[in-house]
Amino acid sequence: MTKSFRLSLIFIISISLSNLAFAKPEDDHAGHDSQQTPSVTTLSPAIRELLTQEMQSIQKSMTELLPLIASGEWHGVSQLAARIANGHIMKQRLTPAQAQELMATLPQGFKALDNNFHSAANMMSRAAKEGHIELVTFYYYRLTEGCVSCHSQYATHRFPALIKAPADGHSHAPEKPMHDGHHH
Repeated sequence: MTKSFRLSLIFIISISLSNLAFAKPEDDHAGHDSQQTPSVTTLSPAIRELLTQEMQSIQKSMTELLPLIASGEWHGVSQLAARIANGHIMKQRLTPAQAQELMATLPQGFKALDNNFHSAANMMSRAAKEGHIELVTFYYYRLTEGCVSCHSQYATHRFPALIKAPADGHSHAPEKPMHDGHHH
């Protein structure tokens, strides 16, 4: 394992763990909905439930990917990334009318982020099949970045730590210490 690969993997692991610390699976709503985006909250309850299930599935898959990547289980990485890319819950359960409602209601920015997310998962799947370790870790980073970007724009009510600082440069979210006080 090269030094740059180890550093990349450590960076990705730390980003991933930080991202997962924000997730609250016990919440009623998950993922790409926001009280600040009226068009998303106007989705029917059935579609909101499917979207919630999809976000919970993605969260579970992201936590399952990390140990597969760290142990070099490329076949498993490829399969799990392909599952994320295919958005299996939404594709399997949406009726044509629900799919039309979803596409008409979701903001363009959300659709772009979602498309980029699923594209990155597809690229991760390909990279894993071909044994490109650095690309697999790069795409894991891109998936995590996609989650944070979407949550910071469309789900700040669930992830208040992702609220962007206002123009004055001061965050209105409570600050957390950068370290635990122990010297390493």
